[in-house]
Amino acid sequence: MNQVTQEQSLRILKDDWGRYLADFKGLSPQEQRAFLEDQGYASFHDLLAHICAWWEETLTVINSILDNEEVTGREYDIDQFNAEAIIKFRKWDPVDLETHFENLRQSLVDLVIDLPDEALAYQRITTWMHACVVEHAEEHKIRD
Repeated sequence: MNQVTQEQSLRILKDDWGRYLADFKGLSPQEQRAFLEDQGYASFHDLLAHICAWWEETLTVINSILDNEEVTGREYDIDQFNAEAIIKFRKWDPVDLETHFENLRQSLVDLVIDLPDEALAYQRITTWMHACVVEHAEEHKIRD
């Protein structure tokens, strides 16, 4: 089971993800291209689409669990989910997508702050938080 704490999640959401847009924009154009190539994305827009789609899914799943409306766990084809995310956000203006990223990040911060103590004992919640907040931050880290 992936362990995640409220403090760890908040730190990563506020610090790592909170600096994400500025960190990317602080790279030179050559560093931006190299980073995106390493990440496997054609553009920063596509990478943000990927992150936003997983954050939307995280919020949906965790809120459904908290509302006792949890549906059976979905099997994800990761490549298909990521491709659909890029298509979904393709026509979004970059500023709007960055605003959406920030709104989702704040929604996750609010969710973590408001999580009941017993929620982090629930494996599906900790798995989602670990994968989409902690692991994702490490996978898409811009600076060491």
